[in-house]
Amino acid sequence: MIILSAILMAISQHPIGYGFLAFFSIIPIIPFLLKLKSYYSALWNGFLWGFTYNFFTVFWIATNIGTTQIIAFTTMILSVLILSVTPMIIFFLWCALNRRQISLLLLSFVWPSVELIRSYGSLGFPWVSISNSLVEYNNIIQLIEYIGMYGLSALIILINILIYNLILTRNLKSILVLSITLSSSILIGFLIKTNFELDKDKDLKVAVIQPNIHLSEKWSRGSQSKIMNKIISQSQEALIEKPDLLVWPETSVISYLIQRDKYNYNKIKSLLDRKTTKLIAGIPYYDSSINKIRYYNSAGYFDGSGLIGLYHKIHLVPGAEYVPFSKYLNSLKIFNFGMGNFSHGESYELFDVNDYKFAAMICLESIFPYLSRKFVAHGANFLVYVVNDGWYENAPEPQQHASRAIYRAIETRRPIIRCANTGISMIIDQLGNITHQMDLNKKGTIIEEFSPSSKMTFYVKYGDIFIYFMIATIMLFMFKKVSYEDYV
Repeated sequence: MIILSAILMAISQHPIGYGFLAFFSIIPIIPFLLKLKSYYSALWNGFLWGFTYNFFTVFWIATNIGTTQIIAFTTMILSVLILSVTPMIIFFLWCALNRRQISLLLLSFVWPSVELIRSYGSLGFPWVSISNSLVEYNNIIQLIEYIGMYGLSALIILINILIYNLILTRNLKSILVLSITLSSSILIGFLIKTNFELDKDKDLKVAVIQPNIHLSEKWSRGSQSKIMNKIISQSQEALIEKPDLLVWPETSVISYLIQRDKYNYNKIKSLLDRKTTKLIAGIPYYDSSINKIRYYNSAGYFDGSGLIGLYHKIHLVPGAEYVPFSKYLNSLKIFNFGMGNFSHGESYELFDVNDYKFAAMICLESIFPYLSRKFVAHGANFLVYVVNDGWYENAPEPQQHASRAIYRAIETRRPIIRCANTGISMIIDQLGNITHQMDLNKKGTIIEEFSPSSKMTFYVKYGDIFIYFMIATIMLFMFKKVSYEDYV
């Protein structure tokens, strides 16, 4: 039943229309959880559930074409092992509470609390939060404007418990409680959606360039000028529409454009010369102003005069962009299997376009609620994500990654501009609707007008306050009735 539960939950995570399985996936393990009193059993079965769930959710890590098959497979296994720690902690905490004869309902507090805590730090990875299973159900996910994605995880666990209780009791009360909980969640989401007014005045026009440059071409020797010419040509066609903002994907330029590649740098200035259009593009960058050179994965902001703004990626990808804890133990850097050992950005930089401000986050940063929330709290009127998912040629990685941006749009009520090298590029409105999308592995350009927003949502103001309340509640119960058996 442990494995069945994990597989069902993993299936719900994939973009194949079975997200509803999340409401049934925990039911098979509830009888086990109700009897769980052994910490050893909790850790082992938590690991078994976690390994199975994460393996079937992120197996695509092994298909990374940017490295050797053995390294890609090893990275996938290591990732799954690390991610399995989350359900191990969940099962362990539940075991401690169950020994105190706490109601099963508290499991809906434990699960999202651990998910939230594990999302922080170098190894945080909310990509695998069970809440992501509901991304296709636009009405119910409107709730995350208030409760965040981890509040949605709590709802999923609660529905599982209520369905289990209905199966067990088969009485009218159980039917009513389940029906009211589920229908009210959908109804509240629907009311939030219908009462939200999208601004009809389209104040900005954006051009999103999806060049579809295969990695074999992107990283081949002497390819930079050829690639730049392709993107420039595509951009020139887009500029006919006179967009306010032109967006290129992550690492659209692979040379150190500002410091070493004046030829291609001048091409960008020439492209934008005597135009009001500005460009945001993913670029590598290094800072040699201090004793030690620091390398960054960055987003550069350009106009006809050249570089006018710069953002350094804050949340880097462990193992690919840096080795966790290597700044404390330099010898760990030999375990870097990716592009380089980048430094973390430290500043929440915003860029100006016309009378609005926007943030330009890079790749994996779109999966972290706290980052988008902080940028909006600092004044961003819309969000741009520049991405390179070219490491993964086929489903489900590009689809999973793209769908995570929908939650950020609803949490912050900000339009999302997503620009990916090989796809999936898209425009998302404040309600989480995809208004325009480019197919995977296709070259193309999105031209669209949209309305920036200045409204501060409950989630932007207060974050995961409901989950912190849940954490406090768990702590109260943990310190209640402490006895000798809790240490056995």
